[in-house]
Amino acid sequence: MGYVSTVLNVAAGKAPMQSSVAEGGIPQKAVDGSSATTFNPDTCTLTKAERQPWWYVNLLEPYMVQLVRLDFGQSCCGNQPATIVVRVGNNRPDLAVNPVCNRFIGLLEEGRPLFLPCNPPMPGAFVSVHFEAPPGVQLSICEAFVYTDQALPIERCPSFRDQPPGSTATYDGKCYIFYSQQPKNFDNALEFCRSRGGSLVDETNPALQGFLSWELWRKHRGDPNGQYWLGAVRDPDDVNNWKWIDGTDVTVSFWNLPGGNENCARFDGTKGWLWSDTNCNFDLNFICQHRPQTCGKPEQPPNSTMVTANYNVGTDVEYRCDPGHYLVGPAQRSCLDSGFFNEFPPTCRYVECGPPAPILNGGYSLVNETRTYLSIVRYDCDPGFILIGRPDLICDIDERWNGPPPRCEPVTCDAPAPILHGSSNFSSPTVDAAVTVNYSCDEGYVLVGPRYITCTAEGTFDQEPPLCQVDAAVKPELPETRFGESNRAGAGGRPRRPHRPGQRQRPPYLTDGGDNTVEASNPGLETVVPSLEAGDNNKINKINNDRGQSVDGPSFDLKEEDGIKVTEKLHLGGIIALGVFGGFVFLAAVITTIVILVRSTSTPLDKEMRTSTPLPGSRWYTLLALPFPDVTVGRRELLSRATPRADHYSSH
Repeated sequence: MGYVSTVLNVAAGKAPMQSSVAEGGIPQKAVDGSSATTFNPDTCTLTKAERQPWWYVNLLEPYMVQLVRLDFGQSCCGNQPATIVVRVGNNRPDLAVNPVCNRFIGLLEEGRPLFLPCNPPMPGAFVSVHFEAPPGVQLSICEAFVYTDQALPIERCPSFRDQPPGSTATYDGKCYIFYSQQPKNFDNALEFCRSRGGSLVDETNPALQGFLSWELWRKHRGDPNGQYWLGAVRDPDDVNNWKWIDGTDVTVSFWNLPGGNENCARFDGTKGWLWSDTNCNFDLNFICQHRPQTCGKPEQPPNSTMVTANYNVGTDVEYRCDPGHYLVGPAQRSCLDSGFFNEFPPTCRYVECGPPAPILNGGYSLVNETRTYLSIVRYDCDPGFILIGRPDLICDIDERWNGPPPRCEPVTCDAPAPILHGSSNFSSPTVDAAVTVNYSCDEGYVLVGPRYITCTAEGTFDQEPPLCQVDAAVKPELPETRFGESNRAGAGGRPRRPHRPGQRQRPPYLTDGGDNTVEASNPGLETVVPSLEAGDNNKINKINNDRGQSVDGPSFDLKEEDGIKVTEKLHLGGIIALGVFGGFVFLAAVITTIVILVRSTSTPLDKEMRTSTPLPGSRWYTLLALPFPDVTVGRRELLSRATPRADHYSSH
């Protein structure tokens, strides 16, 4: 069963008892709803003088008792303190002892209310008051109140215009309406209750029987007309068995006398409200049993808002706390068919966090300008710094910000990659924000792109790095080698082949920036010339091979342009090729020498034949090639031009 904010007095109209009665002070006067500030024998109870007088009330069902209020009648004991003990439990106090709810020791004054809370609340159907000291006194109570928040208020029960005033009572989460002014036969009474969403009483147990009989006694006392239908009928298949109107067997019964022959049952006021079998056609009063229709408005905690359409059975209520407050308990409660909300009502607890922690090279701001629950603090960094960590922190239920503050670190850019044939003024692996990198190119190269790039606050450079390209104004030219008389570099710095008079001059070497082949006048002869590359920073005598080693080799002095002297160098591969080619030339020279020697030792006849029959246009070539820059590759004419002879060649 749930908890509601309505606290009810459940002792009113219930069944009381006391140890004795004096001067007409019956126990019912303490629960009749009337109270007085002075003793009045018409409205107050009174016992005889006893050693320990007592009074109790039967609540007819167990409740969680929270508070007992006693309005005493007569004052007592003069200047002696009185001892009053309140007990709560399910035992009849005159037969057994229940646990103590509270104890009071002090002076009792006439008409003065005494409040005795049970802390914690105690369950029980019986609440008793014991006058323990001093001995030999009278107990007088004008009104007793027993408060609980578990009682179903009659306001949650259905109400109809034609029902008698004060006819509704509640028990164990159900509503009972007593119709005493419109008697009906059994079938009509059953149909009447069903038409209003209820039924005749179709269940029982000792506690319920006690509750109904007490309510009937209160309304009718000993009136013989106090007869009410009960929702039980005889089993047509077994005359010895009774069934409830829902078809289930009656297993617990409270018959006055068994063995009747009628088919319906009633609460018989002449038999102490026990059961009697009755003719179903009689017109009797009846009791309609209902479920509550609403749970009523639940308790609303301070600093909160409730959201719901209504408070009827089956609906939900949502709780929301005001800003700066934390909800402790369920955020939603449902109205049950018992007329109570499930769960305990929540509370809203105020939460406030301390000032946020400051950070170096940065600051913070309160988003909502508050430090209460769910408030947000936002951190940021100074220009040139980047935030590491969570920028937003929230005030949590433990009155602390939900995490450590972030930190501010300088913004850096990864150092740009180095550029070929150039350099920059920065060599560390990172560059701070707003720092500018300055680029320059080596001598003989020009800068293509921005000279300056800057690291931005986003950690990237504002531009791409530049490139260094060869300056066209100082780009070296490869040598053009010709046959000539001079082997040394002249004013133009270009070696030439020696030119003999009367000979046809060969075409010059043809050069191409990416082609290493030099074509001669003879299409069958190709000379491979190593590629030439201008050195950087005037360091022109160093050649890098694949292993990073330097090899010195022959070089050509080129012309000076604009005061800059450029020297061409041969790569290692070119030197090797030139050596192979020189070896081939040397081998050819050796073979030629051997041939000359052989011819010189031939017979006179052979000489005559060779002398007299020279082949027209025949030449012996001697190829000389030395790996030095001032020696050119030449040819030598060995035979004089001969006139064709008829005995050797036939005319064409």
